[in-house]
Amino acid sequence: MNENADKHLDNLARKVIGKSAIESPSFDFTNTVMSQIKQLSASKVTTYVPLISKRVWFIVAIAIIGVIVYSIFGSSTADSGLLDKIGMERFSNLEFNNPLGSLDISPTVIYSVLLFIVMLCIQIPFLKHYFDKRFEA
Repeated sequence: MNENADKHLDNLARKVIGKSAIESPSFDFTNTVMSQIKQLSASKVTTYVPLISKRVWFIVAIAIIGVIVYSIFGSSTADSGLLDKIGMERFSNLEFNNPLGSLDISPTVIYSVLLFIVMLCIQIPFLKHYFDKRFEA
């Protein structure tokens, strides 16, 4: 019975295949496929753009360093000239004392801290380039 069913299925398959025509792709099939591939390759990948640019970080760093340097080496009282110009005369008699004015730091400590900062600023770009190159491959 199994052989009879196989023969029946085989005959049916031959009839179906014999009646159907061989399909061929359309004339511009290659052009259509290639245009779709070009569209896929032309899609733009989202690139990383930092929220704060390097120029802004540089300006912020200069401002912070300026405030720190002024607080350490600046005058101990505030000038009242600026306050008079903007209409804040009532604050002109306030005195701001420098909390680090009496701090005595040896030149060796200052030089070592400055050297550490310079070396850190040099090493950060090298390490960033190294890790970018390592994860890229």
